[in-house]
Amino acid sequence: MPDMYTFQSPKYVTQSEKDCTPRLTPNILPCRIHHDGPIDSTDRFWTPETDARDNNQSSYFRGRKLRGRRVTIPEGYTGIVATLTDRVSQQPVKNASAEDEVTELEEPVNILETQGTFDDMIVWGHEILPAADDPYVKGVEEWVRFAETMHGTPARTNGN
Repeated sequence: MPDMYTFQSPKYVTQSEKDCTPRLTPNILPCRIHHDGPIDSTDRFWTPETDARDNNQSSYFRGRKLRGRRVTIPEGYTGIVATLTDRVSQQPVKNASAEDEVTELEEPVNILETQGTFDDMIVWGHEILPAADDPYVKGVEEWVRFAETMHGTPARTNGN
């Protein structure tokens, strides 16, 4: 069975900290970077410039030119940046034969802690803009359609 995940907000000290979840803009780069934490000087390594004509971006990373396309998350959805924690949540399962009796525990559910949210992301390509069939660009549209199909209500037809 595949791993299951649940989202959880970080533990905040005050309500004002909770209300200040950072708004981020993730960057999907066409390379592997063997580091997944913060760096001291972002400006030294990453200085994208936005083209006023088409709102696309360009930058250089390790001497290679990158072109970036902004992909907007559709209205009604929010992107989440999360980190996997060491904590798990065990959810009780109700017994099918007795309505209020809890008899067993489901598989443990891994907890992802929300670090920030986003409404758009930048998908980068080497020298050229990522095309509409880029897996990340296409994925946003396909996953949203899939989620709407799976969770949406069936369309009503005018029948007699």
